Amino acid sequence: MASDQGRAIAQLWARLVKVTEFSFTASNGPGSATDWRGHARGSVGVVAGERQLVFAEAAHFTHSDGREVELQNRYRWTLLAESVRLEHLRRDEPVLLFELQPVTEHGFRQAAAHVCGRDKYTAELLLHKNELELIWQIHGPRKNERLHYHYW
Repeated sequence: MASDQGRAIAQLWARLVKVTEFSFTASNGPGSATDWRGHARGSVGVVAGERQLVFAEAAHFTHSDGREVELQNRYRWTLLAESVRLEHLRRDEPVLLFELQPVTEHGFRQAAAHVCGRDKYTAELLLHKNELELIWQIHGPRKNERLHYHYW
């Protein structure tokens, strides 16, 4: 099994290095008190190190009511022995989101949920032929949200 996990991680890493574009859709479900709904499409600048990648994402987010907002995020991916770590770089301070572990040859899931206050974040990442799909779920007293990313 370890060699299967190693192959899945190596395949994911090889794909992450090549990412140049992304899109995402934000939606919320029953019980959500947030208004985070809409979609974005933009570019990804990748700065690659030996075992780390930094994604600088830039896009225009179009809210479901038509408002547009400029969106910029920085994420750091780190290659580990049995997983790939994803951190959000807020003001260059890393916030651990997930360690994604292979569960199939083309599918990853968080090793543990990310907890922020009373909110719990979970994620799965799927490798498709021409894209990577990252789906976040956020559940809490005021949140029931889904962020659906596509990277290519």
